Amino acid sequence: MEKKPLRISLDELCDVMENSSFENEYYLDLETGEILFISEYMDIEETEKLRDRIEEEFDRYEQIPKVESHEGYENMVDFIATVKDEHLTDLLEVAINGKGAFRRFKDVLLNYPEERERWFRFKDDRMEEKALEWLESINVSLTEE
Repeated sequence: MEKKPLRISLDELCDVMENSSFENEYYLDLETGEILFISEYMDIEETEKLRDRIEEEFDRYEQIPKVESHEGYENMVDFIATVKDEHLTDLLEVAINGKGAFRRFKDVLLNYPEERERWFRFKDDRMEEKALEWLESINVSLTEE
């Protein structure tokens, strides 16, 4: 099956996958590449109109998957494995144990600006990979914007 080329903002797609929650749903319009947003906090009529539109043309819209928290946790573990500074490695390994792991992990990195930047690049690369894999799984390819 041939891939359908679409103009999609990869940055926006990554943000949506990473920041979606149970109150928010996102759909990719397979004709325009536009991302539709539906939220519990939106106007009820507007939400219903969007849901009806998606139901009427269900082949046109693909629900964008959410990144699960365990995947974010795995990213932290994988990142720690790349850290050269043993002291920082120890601090990060302690930080990711138990509830509040994400917050503590970020707090530790505040004192290491270069590693913090490297973490953001690492995480962004992982998100792009995940987004591209998802697009591949629904037979969509990105065209240059």
